[in-house]
Amino acid sequence: MPGTAPPADPHPASALAVLSALLDRSLAQIEDATADARFHDRETVRATADVWDDNTRALFVSALGRTRRSRDRRARRALRWMADLGPARRAWMAASAAEAGHGADALPKPAQEDSGGSAPSVLPVTGGVAEGLAADHRLDTATVSTFSVERRGTRLTARVVLTAERARREPEGTGAEGEGAADLVVHLPEVDEVRFDTRDVPGARLSCDHHGVTVAFGDGLLRGPAATVEVRGAFRGFEPPVVTRSWSPPPPPFPEPARRRDRGREVRPVTGEVHGPAARAVCHLLIWTMMRIRSSGGHPGRSTTTPVPALCRALAGAGTDIAAAAAHLTRGRRERAFRDLALTWVRRGGPETAAHFDRALDAVSRTSGVDELEAARRLVRELRGQDGAPVPPTAPGREPDVPSAAALRLVSYTAGRSWEGGTLGPDATVHLAAPADPADPGAPWRLRILHAHAPDRVRVSTPAFRGTLRPRTIDDHDGRATLVAADGALEVRGGWR
Repeated sequence: MPGTAPPADPHPASALAVLSALLDRSLAQIEDATADARFHDRETVRATADVWDDNTRALFVSALGRTRRSRDRRARRALRWMADLGPARRAWMAASAAEAGHGADALPKPAQEDSGGSAPSVLPVTGGVAEGLAADHRLDTATVSTFSVERRGTRLTARVVLTAERARREPEGTGAEGEGAADLVVHLPEVDEVRFDTRDVPGARLSCDHHGVTVAFGDGLLRGPAATVEVRGAFRGFEPPVVTRSWSPPPPPFPEPARRRDRGREVRPVTGEVHGPAARAVCHLLIWTMMRIRSSGGHPGRSTTTPVPALCRALAGAGTDIAAAAAHLTRGRRERAFRDLALTWVRRGGPETAAHFDRALDAVSRTSGVDELEAARRLVRELRGQDGAPVPPTAPGREPDVPSAAALRLVSYTAGRSWEGGTLGPDATVHLAAPADPADPGAPWRLRILHAHAPDRVRVSTPAFRGTLRPRTIDDHDGRATLVAADGALEVRGGWR
């Protein structure tokens, strides 16, 4: 009848089916984000792979439950734990489950909401926040420690770290350091204008008006509709974040956020062993692979060292396949199914993923002390053939091998730093999307990563991110070379590797 709701599904999906589908959708989303370098999205890769950092094992433990009821109970707990990270994670789960054909009712209800109390370390930049930062720090002498502008999908985003001395002593017991330097980490999720040159003079300024947020440093700037800021202790090795007092919310009334107590009481992770040596080995293989995929999205220099699209194709449907392998009634059949699953992944990945699976299977074997996936290792060695020899690293100093046509995807610069524990030299990274086959205009583009060692100049402005560039290099005859494009809108000089 018109206006009547459709009847409820008499056989709703089990929690295990939803959990498995989330892994399948994760792999599909990561492949989509890396399929064509012109639309490469590192953040999608990192965030999506990160979901499975502590949930892969829960999937195996859930799938290997002895009864349907125990499998469903464990999977529901795993989904609850996964969703408890926050509203953004739950929204991703709901959208991904819907893409797999599951409604929102397939997900468990969220845990008790935060009762508040903890001061956020990341805040939106407003006029008041900008004024408070200027009052608490000597921004007139601030320097740029890290600068990165990147296209994520089609959006231009930016992140800049300004290092500035604190201007005032903080009261004891506030949790903030009163003297020394601080790092102001500013993130712009959308950028309208960028202008940066490492030869600019020190000094920085944050402002917010009806046009948006502007971060100015020397003669350079970043401008966008909105931004967030986090204040951390300046890099002295590794220190916890600190928050300035004049613009941050009041300190928490509890020594520990209430949410953590809620999590400990109401939302618990799935525990237990992954039964069966073959199942356990496949679990470790998948965890190792997802960690490699995540690291490729977490650092600009690692985006092409891991064949992410090929790995996603090799693992396609892994969640469903894991549940199917675990569903066999006898242990012998289950173990055989998991060994066959590892073989399928290696075979499907082919020579392109053989080097990765060779390292991963070796790590799994050394960790467990048992080579349960010997057949998969033999196949990997066959696929590698003569290509198994390691490629020697390229010495810095040669000109970068640049494509004749490319689209700029990322420019990242990190200034040199020294602290009691050691020294880090400056470096720069450039990502270029270039045609994989210049003779085939319809072929996907691939990502080319160029590293500049100890750069003495990095300059970039908005025109460099528009359209297709014709990059070229100039040999400076001093062991260095300069990469230029877009009439000087991109210029990086250094030793290349």
